[in-house]
This record gives sequence, C-alpha cells and structure tokens, in this order.
Amino acid sequence: MREPTRPPYYHETMDWDRLTSEYQPPYEFMSGSRLWSPDHIADEQLRRLRSAMDRAAKVPFYQRLWAKHSFDPSQVRSLDDLSRMPSYTIDDIRDSIEHAPPLGDYQGVGFEDARHTPLRIYTSGGTTGTPRPTVYTQWDREVGAILSARTFYMQGIRPGDVVVNAWAYSTHNAAWIMDHALWHWLGAIPITTSTGNVTPTEKQVEFAQLYGAASITATSDYLLHIAETARGMGIDPKTDLNLKTILSFGDTRAVEEAFGVPAYDSYAFHEVQYVAAECEAKDGLHIFEDAFIVEVVDFETGEPLPPGHRGNLVVTALYKTGTSQLRYNIQDISASYELAQCACGSWHRKLDYFRGRSDTMVKLRGVNVWPEACGKIIAGHPGITGEYFCYVERVTPRGKPARDEMTVMVEGADGTGDSATLRAELETLLKQKIGVAIEVELVGRDALRELTGHGHRAKLKRFEDRRESR
Repeated sequence: MREPTRPPYYHETMDWDRLTSEYQPPYEFMSGSRLWSPDHIADEQLRRLRSAMDRAAKVPFYQRLWAKHSFDPSQVRSLDDLSRMPSYTIDDIRDSIEHAPPLGDYQGVGFEDARHTPLRIYTSGGTTGTPRPTVYTQWDREVGAILSARTFYMQGIRPGDVVVNAWAYSTHNAAWIMDHALWHWLGAIPITTSTGNVTPTEKQVEFAQLYGAASITATSDYLLHIAETARGMGIDPKTDLNLKTILSFGDTRAVEEAFGVPAYDSYAFHEVQYVAAECEAKDGLHIFEDAFIVEVVDFETGEPLPPGHRGNLVVTALYKTGTSQLRYNIQDISASYELAQCACGSWHRKLDYFRGRSDTMVKLRGVNVWPEACGKIIAGHPGITGEYFCYVERVTPRGKPARDEMTVMVEGADGTGDSATLRAELETLLKQKIGVAIEVELVGRDALRELTGHGHRAKLKRFEDRRESR
C-alpha cells in the first residue's frame, strides 16, 4: 500500500478572485477590459510581459536560446523592444524534445509538480510533424477557458444554450478547452460528440435537432459535411434546426450559406488556446491583448512588418505559467490591421484571417506557392465542389533538369460537363492568380476523402510533400 497523500484539491489550489480580476470572464469582459484604451492595453502588456520573461528566464530552453543570441530580458524596456528577443519555431521545440525526452526542456513545470497543483498534458495534433507535448497548470487552463468563453460569448452563445462540440476529443487540446469554457464559464450545455469517427455525423444531426442545439462548433470543412449529411437525411439545416450561431474555423461564408445563421471565425493553436476572435462586426479577428502580444514578421528575415503586410505570426503569451511562449513563430500566415476602434467599441488590435502555413510553402520557379491559396482561388468555380488536395513532387521532364511540380486534385461536382475544358479553366485561373503553372487533376465526388480525412477528421489534410518518396 502506497503512503496516503492528500491531493491538491482543485477548488483549493487557485486564487479565483485574482484570476477573474486579471482575466475577466465573458460577461464582465464585454463592458470591461474589451473596452480598454490603447494606452491602458500597452501598460498592462508591458507589466505582464516582464512577469512572463521572469518565468521564462528559469526555463533551460530559454536560457539556451537567449544565451545563443546574447539576449538579456533587461534589454526590453518598452513594447517596441520586444523584437530584440530571439524568436523560435516548431523545429526548436522538436530539438528540445530530442534533447530532453519525453517532455523537452521548454516546460516550466514537470509531472512532480502535480503533487501541489493540478496539471494536464495535451499534445498537438501532429499535422506538422511529431506531436508536441504541453503541460498546462490549473491557471493556464482556466485563463484559456476564459478566453474561449469570451470568444463564444462575442459570437452569440448564452447561458442555457445547447452546443454540439464536434471537435476531436483526443490528446489535442481544442475540444477539451471548448467544453471547459462552455460548461464552467458560460453556463452552456455542451454535447461532446467529437468527430464523425467517434459519433456518426447522422447521429450528430439527430442530437442537434432533438435537443434544439443553438450552435455547433467545428472546422468549416466538417460543418459543411454536417450540413450535407443533414440534407441527405431530409433535414434542412436552415429551417429544421434551432441554430442561432455557428462557432467555426475557416470559410464562414460557405457555412452561413449552408445553415442560414451567422458563422464566426477565430484563431487558436495548441500551446496557447484562443488568441483572437471575430466579433459581430465581422471585420477581422480581435486579439485578446490582455493575454497576448502578436507580431507579424517577414517570412525570410523575421523582421516585424507594418499593418497590411502578410507574414508569419509571432505570438507572445502573457499569462502562461506551465509552458512559456515568448516570441513563438508559429509559421501561420496573416497580417495585422491598422490600429482603430472597431464598430463593436473595442480597441484591441485585429488580425486578418488565417491564410495558411508558411512551412507548407512550395517554391516553384522562384514563386512562393501555398496550398491553401490554391484552394481559395478555385473555390466557387462552376463545376467543382470546392474539395481539393495538393501535392508536390520532383519530376524530370525529358531533356530538361529536374524540378518541383505541384498538382491540385479537385473534386468535380455531379453532372460536370467537359472535364478537359474545366481542367484547362482551372489551370488558367491558377496561373493567372499565382504566376506559375500548376497542374489540375479532376477526380470524382468523394474521391479525396481518404487523403483529406473528410467526414471523420476535424482538421482536414490539404497537402502532401511527395518529393522525398521518389
């Protein structure tokens, strides 16, 4: 028999008053920190940044990174000095895990700390390589849940609403933090269906109808699959469901057309949870600036870019205590907006919508090509469903040197006419918009499901690099 040990009971290990004072829950946020002035935001960010740097300075990963670049936190005297701090990428995290398996030396806490504070561990989904573990303290989970709840409140969720949560319940963080936010911080009732490989999509439609769900949360791709499934069951997603709003990620326009209610976009990722969210004005994504500083930097040089210029997102989380994220170049593509007060009244800075990942970029004859951009260009073209999958391979044309070529596999709609003509139209469109020839391969309906994971995977796969396999 192991020695009896009193657990760190959840209700005893958190200063709840401090938590809700520092990071206001959704109802208080709407009339409180959401309306802070730019000067107030900047003052709070600098104060919280200093605390975040103090925590990171004790972590071996940051000690190594900062020493390598001769950086000292004392160099950051204002927010303008933040760019002096070296950034890092997913590759650096992978190196850290290899250096100190299994958690890496970038964590601020270890499993032994669970003796005095509740901890959770989640991993990334592995869509960009080996899954990355993140250990969350109780503080980090609750702040993350508050930020999630703010997002949902801004986008129309209210106490008593039933919400179908169709994100994958797995080792990934997403579904769990949404559930936590809906239940603990909004008074909503989540139905934890997960994706189609856990709860058949037909059953999810039945749940939404039976319980009068006010919303569904999922990626836009899966939401469109839900709408298509409902129609196949003889249920009109616009009139036969009780939906009030849709919590989406991706192409909200198509989702709104499918369900007939507003759909809102957001931006989040595994290590830091919700970063930014669309408000009712539907004009960009508000950064939760009491919790984050977000920069947009040049793809090649890493230098900060002015508003309106697309580059990589570099995220600094101000609230994290378990795993610090200071100038994390997540390699997601976006741009910042000019600072201005939104129609909703908020001064929190805005990001443009997610435009893909720079680490899936392929350079073809000197032109940077992103698979997600190809998908957006062909979307809505007559004769196709909008489903696509890109791959790149190394080819050697007869009598010519080897070169990289990209192919976009496109799903044809039912009743598509002359496929040769349609294929030529799409190739011409891509050449005009991107500036380099990209081959189009037309495939039949549902032929891409195995490649993309459509119908059972929350985050669809859209790209495969086949150059190394040849």
